Amino acid sequence: MSILIANMKRIKTTKFTLSTYAKFYYAMWFRSMSNAAKPSYTKTVLLPQTDFPARRSGKKRIEMDSYLIEKCGFLELYNWQRKNLSGPDFTLHDGPPYANGEPHMGHAINKILKDITLRSKIITGRRVHYVPGWDCHGLPIEQKVLSDLKNVNSLEVRQKARKYASEAIAKQRQVFMSWGVVADWSELGCYFTNHVSYIKNQLHQFMNLYDKGLVFRAFKPVHWSPSSKTALAESELEYNESHQSKSVIIRMQLHTLPTRLKNLENKPVYALIWTTTPWSLVANQAIAFSSDIEYCIVEDNSKNLYILAQQCLASIEQKMGSLKLISTIKGKELSEATYLHPITKEHLPFLSGQHVTTDIGTGLVHTAPAHGPEDFLIAIQNNIPVLSLIDDDGCFLKEAGDKFAGLNVLTDGADKILDHIGVDVLHADTITHSYPYDWRTKKPVIIRASHQWFIDINSIKEKAIDSIANIRIYPEQNRTSYINALLAQIKQRPYWCISRQRAWGTPIPVLHNKRTGDAYTSRKWIERLCKLMERHGADFWWELPTEKLIGRDLRQELNNDIGDLEKGTDIMDIWLDSGLSWSAVLPQCKADLYLEGSDQFRGWFQSSLLTSIALQERSPYSALFVHGFAVDDKASKMSKSVGNVVNPEVITKGGKNLDKNPIYGVDTLRWWVASHGCQHSQVPVTTTLLRESHESIQRLRSVLRFLLGVLHSHKDGIVTESEYLYLDKYMLHVLHQYNKEVQILYDDYLYHHVCKKIINFLANTVSPVYCHLTKDRLYCDDAASPTRLAVVEVMRETLTVLTRSIAPIVPHLAEEVWLYYPENLASVPLYHTEYEVPKIWHQPEIAKHVETALSLRGKVNTLADDNTWKFSGTITASKNDYESLSILQKNQESSTSELCEILQLSSITLLNSLTADETQIKLHTVEKLLCQRCRRHLELNSNGLCSRCIKVLDVTNVSSISL
Repeated sequence: MSILIANMKRIKTTKFTLSTYAKFYYAMWFRSMSNAAKPSYTKTVLLPQTDFPARRSGKKRIEMDSYLIEKCGFLELYNWQRKNLSGPDFTLHDGPPYANGEPHMGHAINKILKDITLRSKIITGRRVHYVPGWDCHGLPIEQKVLSDLKNVNSLEVRQKARKYASEAIAKQRQVFMSWGVVADWSELGCYFTNHVSYIKNQLHQFMNLYDKGLVFRAFKPVHWSPSSKTALAESELEYNESHQSKSVIIRMQLHTLPTRLKNLENKPVYALIWTTTPWSLVANQAIAFSSDIEYCIVEDNSKNLYILAQQCLASIEQKMGSLKLISTIKGKELSEATYLHPITKEHLPFLSGQHVTTDIGTGLVHTAPAHGPEDFLIAIQNNIPVLSLIDDDGCFLKEAGDKFAGLNVLTDGADKILDHIGVDVLHADTITHSYPYDWRTKKPVIIRASHQWFIDINSIKEKAIDSIANIRIYPEQNRTSYINALLAQIKQRPYWCISRQRAWGTPIPVLHNKRTGDAYTSRKWIERLCKLMERHGADFWWELPTEKLIGRDLRQELNNDIGDLEKGTDIMDIWLDSGLSWSAVLPQCKADLYLEGSDQFRGWFQSSLLTSIALQERSPYSALFVHGFAVDDKASKMSKSVGNVVNPEVITKGGKNLDKNPIYGVDTLRWWVASHGCQHSQVPVTTTLLRESHESIQRLRSVLRFLLGVLHSHKDGIVTESEYLYLDKYMLHVLHQYNKEVQILYDDYLYHHVCKKIINFLANTVSPVYCHLTKDRLYCDDAASPTRLAVVEVMRETLTVLTRSIAPIVPHLAEEVWLYYPENLASVPLYHTEYEVPKIWHQPEIAKHVETALSLRGKVNTLADDNTWKFSGTITASKNDYESLSILQKNQESSTSELCEILQLSSITLLNSLTADETQIKLHTVEKLLCQRCRRHLELNSNGLCSRCIKVLDVTNVSSISL
């Protein structure tokens, strides 16, 4: 109490303003007064006073947001908490946004959810570790640069790309800072995948993978993008469900028949093949069958004989017409057969394949090892050299034949092949199906064999799968589906293609022997490369000649035989760039949390996990928090090409037409993110939801303003000790429970429930219960009244708990409130203060008594009109209720008991019913007039005052009463 007294002596006098709540309450009291000349006691009532604005709108909102960022510790908070809070750290690892384009709603969802997470830890005194980063390499940036340039070399591309990425980062960083995101936003406080320090670590980690035998180079089929001229990983694909492909049934004539079919040697027998990639027939090297399938020989109306799986016969007849069954043959017997290539007429084998099924097609699979992973495995198992006849542009090489050379395989090439084989095409149509597209160019890809670098996933797959069982995933209701998504991505890939044929990226540090095709790298040489990079910059690989890269030591090691060596031209997959960020950024190389959108199960979540398992045999994260994606009011994905993109700055700073796009401020954006970003896979950006978010902020602001006004000092030098009534202790108990529940919700990342809890607490407890029921004490008691001081103290605690509970979500509002806190004369930022809710506030027994009384308020309000003080009540309490009610009213009859205050009745007669199961209440209209000052007690003197108000006015300055 002595601290309170000392502080209140220092409080500056503030300008007299009625809060919205005070005006409402006071108008209610005086509604029934007549217009006759009576004393006015308005100035004697202790109404809330504060300079805190009821609302900030328009440019004033923008100005205040900027002021808070610059002057109230927002920019210094991260470094402040690193120095002033104690560990252990809560580590949140930032999945780097792409250094391309303007900040969008996806950025807002991601960065604000991360910031809420960090602030919810800091406000409770826990230190956090968070280093924001940017993914700076990759094809979109390179293509953006190339679209403005012609005939440029790799070094020029890199220089332009670096400038473009740097400009995008500057814009994104400025906007992220304006949202109040906690971080050290200096160059040294962030990480960038194109900076020398980051690339050095990446080269060392590549070498670690290489030494473990997990990195290898091979000629394998990979997803190839002709539009980008590079290999793609699965995570760089998106599937077009409306893609159309040519679907054909062709025949390939058998050259050697199985023993069982020797009786048909004098007749042509054909294998029936179904394919949706007729362009790949040029590279056909085998027909695959299943040893477990029963095949049949059938005859068409022209006496042609065909082999196909017996289970597929019915579906094939629907396309080719009736087919007559001649005989059957077991699949394993087909291994004796050979056939003629449909174009070259080369003799080729039938080979057993486990991937062959009868779900679709004919049960016989055209096999082109250069264009399919299963086809490739069959070739490896049977020692068949892989034939690749397609170039980087997706066109046939001259080795494919003069008729096809230069034709695009997805357009003219396929048509030309079908024309060429002519009569062997038995059926053709077009099917619509899901097909992989390059997610950047939005154009179809092909599977094409080429020399690439890979990470062997099979070697680490089991450890990766085992580690997933220990990862916590939020929201918890989605855990099963998200775990399955992560498992599916890992289980289905035997290897990870990590090389790209581009210029803007980190080089794969190898030398190639032009004569033998062998590749060379070593740890010692990597150290040399890192030193060269420190001296010459990140472009050293492209700037320096091979001889300079090799150096004297390696030349001696290779006995000066370096004439056949050349530096590699491939760069690393950018998912490897970002996937290794844990090794460059994280203390102990592990984070408490990764927080990203669900698309990262096939992206960053996966690449981080695989690299970490490979290098340190554990997951780089303990938990994953998965959020949704911004969509428009029709639930359509936002896209610039569609024109449905919403710029988050239009929300915070308004649009050109302020009537259509008003200035909502940063907190409205943050409240929208918290309310919707972590509960649904799709997060709608609609006018209705933004308006509702803004209204929620305004409701918060109004209540906080009222609580600030209550703290105004109406009388300096107060030395009286506070006297807490049951209602005051009940409110402290409720605050204790509220604070505990909110913290649990924050810890479980249930921010939408935090928003609901805050609004419900205001709407159901703070405003209608405590603020409303104590207004008589607050306004009409003497300023030094011990029971009034208790209300002030409780509201002070309510303001503190409430402000701290909203601070992670709406830090701008919280800091603005703290600027106006009467005792914060030095304007100390809220986050620099310590606070802990006392355990002694937890008093469930007291809560039970008060809640018994509160349960009767509904009955009182139903029986009375808007001014319940005009009534007295008779309560016949049940045995269970009487115990609690009698604690709140000691005497049988009273007009000053806590029960009267809670039920807002002028007087109460409390009776004990020993038999009734339910408490009954009856109201009686008070015949005498109520006090003209407090409108609660019966008036006693000629001025229309009650005994309490007479005593108070005797203490206060009577001259303030006017007629």
